[in-house]
Amino acid sequence: MSLPPSSRSERALDAFLDDSEFAAEGGADEPLRGLQPRAPRVTTILLIGKLAAQDRETLCRVRNISATGMMAEVHGSFLVEEAVEVTLKAGDTLNGTVRWNRAGRIGVAFDHPVDVPELLAHAAMRSGAEGVARGPRFTADCPAALLVTGYRHPARLVDISQGGARLTVANAMPRDQLLGISIPGLGEREAAVRWVGNNACGLVFLEPIAFADLGPWLLDARARFANQV
Repeated sequence: MSLPPSSRSERALDAFLDDSEFAAEGGADEPLRGLQPRAPRVTTILLIGKLAAQDRETLCRVRNISATGMMAEVHGSFLVEEAVEVTLKAGDTLNGTVRWNRAGRIGVAFDHPVDVPELLAHAAMRSGAEGVARGPRFTADCPAALLVTGYRHPARLVDISQGGARLTVANAMPRDQLLGISIPGLGEREAAVRWVGNNACGLVFLEPIAFADLGPWLLDARARFANQV
């Protein structure tokens, strides 16, 4: 059975936004107006970055990128013509302007051309002290609790990423200690202590926080203080 004209149009538009060699200049309501040729894009599924606007920051997932722009999955609202900054895990920073937004995705035009092969090489080779590539970290500043063998230790979450966190805590935690961590709005999860010092410790989560969970949490400060931990 053939699709009605409206369904065919929507499917064609989805394919256009994902795979076309053109970028939309208009907003979400007019995605096909003012098409401009763009440089060939390299598909980069699961390339995670920090997306920052003037008053907020969250995770983004770059779906494709060229020398002149990119398309990314995002949480929250980013307006057409809004200036944004994307920081990738190797520390590379991309500045640009939102050109379109639609259904949780945005198109960004870079302020200056970027070297895509070099950018992707940095993302693939960057590693932390443990030999594992580190994702972008976000300032958190909210209460938390460490759960160790039946005891609950009040702590303060300093920063967080999908893979780990840094906290301040009065009671020293030994390196490699397995424990639980309770974070308002994110629930409890298992972690291991990777470093300690100066009433602080660094944790690595045994299971990374999902993109769909951490992104909205970063944009909703109220969730961090919704419940006592």
